[in-house]
Amino acid sequence: MGSSYSKMEKNKIILLTGASGGIGFEILKSISKKNKVVAIYNKNKPKLNNKNVKLIKLDLENQISLNHKFLENKKIIFINLAAIKIDNLLVNTKVETWEKIFQINVHSFFSILQIVLPYMIKKKWGRIISFSSTDGEIGDIGTSAYSASKYSLIGMNKVISKEYGKFGITCNMIVLGNFNYGMYKKLSQKKRNKLLEKVPNKKTGNITNIINAINYIINSEYVNGSRMKIDGGI
Repeated sequence: MGSSYSKMEKNKIILLTGASGGIGFEILKSISKKNKVVAIYNKNKPKLNNKNVKLIKLDLENQISLNHKFLENKKIIFINLAAIKIDNLLVNTKVETWEKIFQINVHSFFSILQIVLPYMIKKKWGRIISFSSTDGEIGDIGTSAYSASKYSLIGMNKVISKEYGKFGITCNMIVLGNFNYGMYKKLSQKKRNKLLEKVPNKKTGNITNIINAINYIINSEYVNGSRMKIDGGI
């Protein structure tokens, strides 16, 4: 944001989805210290008392209806962290499960983009940041729907960067490895150990690593259509 992301600028706003997730909430706490944030959550309302944060409950599984007047005359940063992962062997995956994963992981991203892009085009400035995971891209047993949804975002990232770069809008992805929040914390200790064996320093990442990447993307007008990996070198 300008020369410094940490400096509050009244004409800029961050729209964050997945704000109640483990990583999402940590990002929300950090970016809202000096930035206006509209945080979207599904079921669990984030417990955060901060005048810079406007919380909006939104069911991303269904048709998205959002009063978006708060985006008028603003330079928008859209950080998309909304995601769901339901593991099952492909042969046992129900169509309903497949559709639910795509609705939350892909279709909601598409729907919100259709809302924010006209504002970004008008301002001739915008930052779109979506998230994937190293495991989702490598693929693992039982993750066909999740991995397919993440590869859909990769394709969208490349196309959006080409369609809207001429308007000063960039679209980039951050690919995460193992962070001790959210989905990772729900894994068994045996599974965690197995995952960390793939990391050279045998450690999980911390939230500062992600915030640094977000700052870099926001401040870099020539970084567009990229996938930035933060996984410790898996």
